[in-house]
Amino acid sequence: VDVKLTARYHNKFLSIPGTKPQKCNECGMAFVTVGELSHHKRYKHTLEKPFKCSICNYCSVEASKLKRHISSHTGERPYSCTVCSYASRDTYKLKRHMVTHPEEGSVALKTIREQSSQYINAIFDGFIPRV
Repeated sequence: VDVKLTARYHNKFLSIPGTKPQKCNECGMAFVTVGELSHHKRYKHTLEKPFKCSICNYCSVEASKLKRHISSHTGERPYSCTVCSYASRDTYKLKRHMVTHPEEGSVALKTIREQSSQYINAIFDGFIPRV
């Protein structure tokens, strides 16, 4: 999950007694957890992109972005609108589409989250072949 820390978030969590801020040795930004610090370093200070497409030269910092990219090769559109026949290869476009259904939109957004989780889990569990 991508987490962008705001000043308010920093102030709220870094001021909790017993928490030790994790500081970046490159820029001095502080984070609540080692995981958040690692995420920051990978995105901001390294050129490391360990997730590589087996079809083209695409590389990514995140496995989820590679999975979305792979669907551009397969034409797969796993995220479908619950109101009409629209389908998309990523949740962002589906969410943007949902504004065309203002009455049903809030219920459908929950379905989008569920579809996204199920699809990613299916890939990791081997039910959907990796290209």
